[in-house]
Amino acid sequence: MKLQKKTVTVGKSKVRYLHGGKGKPMLYLHGWPAAPPVYGKSLEILAENFTVYAPYLFDMKCNTIQEISACVKSMVSQLGVSGCAAAGISFGGAVAAAAAMDKETISNLVLIGPAGLPRQASFGKMLVNLIMTSARMLAHGKTKTITHRMLSVATFISQLRQSETRRLFNEIRSSKNTHACYMFQAIQVATTIIWCINDDVFPYYNAPILQNLIKNSKMISVKGDHYWAMHEPVQFAEIVANALK
Repeated sequence: MKLQKKTVTVGKSKVRYLHGGKGKPMLYLHGWPAAPPVYGKSLEILAENFTVYAPYLFDMKCNTIQEISACVKSMVSQLGVSGCAAAGISFGGAVAAAAAMDKETISNLVLIGPAGLPRQASFGKMLVNLIMTSARMLAHGKTKTITHRMLSVATFISQLRQSETRRLFNEIRSSKNTHACYMFQAIQVATTIIWCINDDVFPYYNAPILQNLIKNSKMISVKGDHYWAMHEPVQFAEIVANALK
């Protein structure tokens, strides 16, 4: 099911989002550097069972994860939506965790290899992963995904000129020392944690740590690396949909 690009004003920012589908509202929060179209195939599949809202997180001019989470909640409120199922991947997972501290906004949650735990990969290693996985997708003919991904990376680099984006990026990069465990401990809703066994950006050994932090949680292990959602969009959508039902 195709999604439409729409815009909503949140504070002083015009925030784009992909929207469409039928059924229970679902909030999808993307990784970094990325944007909703990178996950286009998965979102179209999810839209067969959910009404999807997938905001461009970096349209929100924010300095911290908490601030960007507040903007997400404000967006949801303006759209007249409540009790959303939510899925957050990588950076979007940390944002989703902060949003899930409010049960009125989020009813149930899926976290896919989320940022926010200590001892994560260096920026250099993440860049290597970006190049290697892009080459792999290119070899498999996923040119549309590659195009969206490269556009997202270019946008990310250009946004680093803005002080808000630099501060937000530094918060994530410094998570080795200042992690966000307090957010995960405060989650009040049923949560499914999905983690790839071969994730070398946010290593798999963090999965049981996260499960212990979130009281009402269960864990699903999958084969793949940090960019599994891009390599296997159909499988990704099916697992996320089943976890949210």
